[in-house]
Amino acid sequence: MKEKIITFGEIMLRLSTPDYNTINQTRSFLVNYGGGEANVAVALSHMGHNAYFMSKLPPNQLGDGAISHLKSNGVNTDLIVRGSTTLGIYFLETGFGGRPSKVIYNRKHSAITRIEESEFDWDSIFTGATWFHVSGITLALGERVRNVAMRAVREAKAHNVKVSFDFNYRAKLWTIEEARPAYKEIMNYVDVVFASFYDANTILEIPLDEGWENATLSEKRRNVFPKMIKKYNLSYIFGTDRVVYSATENSLAGYYFKLKDDKLSWELTSPIRFNIYDRIGGGDAFASGVIHGLLKNFDDPQYAVRYGLNTSVLKHTISGDASIFSCEDIEAFMAANGSAEVVR
Repeated sequence: MKEKIITFGEIMLRLSTPDYNTINQTRSFLVNYGGGEANVAVALSHMGHNAYFMSKLPPNQLGDGAISHLKSNGVNTDLIVRGSTTLGIYFLETGFGGRPSKVIYNRKHSAITRIEESEFDWDSIFTGATWFHVSGITLALGERVRNVAMRAVREAKAHNVKVSFDFNYRAKLWTIEEARPAYKEIMNYVDVVFASFYDANTILEIPLDEGWENATLSEKRRNVFPKMIKKYNLSYIFGTDRVVYSATENSLAGYYFKLKDDKLSWELTSPIRFNIYDRIGGGDAFASGVIHGLLKNFDDPQYAVRYGLNTSVLKHTISGDASIFSCEDIEAFMAANGSAEVVR
């Protein structure tokens, strides 16, 4: 059965430097489209779900190009409204070796910043839906966008639709002080969250117990995450640990946390070390894999975290923002690389 999954956010034009050039060296750019929640919709479509992307795009060729990109990947674009004149753009300077990648945004007055709640038929959107996904990047795009995001999560809960939220805090878009009220508000409607210790402790201001300041990162998570789950009545927290060996070689491990009847369960997978072709969208691929895994079996977070991890690693091996792998591809990769083991 195909699940109806809705994601809400901005899709942008991506201009990438070819051949690992710097932006200053580049005279022509590689072009494609991407954006956090759009990437999740694309990935879930390729996993066999009925994925919808909700947004606002300009009624011009750039907007048409973004819609064509989504449709070519099987994403339903009926929830995209048209208006304004500008499509967000970001420039990617691809790193190599010890030189990291760089991203420059040009999205301040993009069409989505002119979005309005009244442009959507909310009951129709969430009738029959199973899941809704949004991220902190979308919350950073202005008051109008935040109003629509908050309306969406309220409507999702009213329709008994699961809500996932990826913290995705970006200091280039807003400060912690600006972000904190919006994050705290939306967390009241979230079931599954993708978050780090930093997100919980710094953005949500969930404190470490006294004497835990010098604990390891894993220990700090075990101290803070149960408080976060209790405070916001979360089903799960998921996330990844990344080790950067170079711009083109990293490792990733995945974790989940669950609290039931005051009993904490958590797992950390063994890391997968891999070479990188294109890092952009790795977190979105992780989120899409976890969502798919939970939809298959909501009581098996071990499977979901492994599915998300392997989807993310595979995404790093292709160009563009989004994972385009089928379930068969991902499951074959999971079996072949021996990463199914979960370790404490």
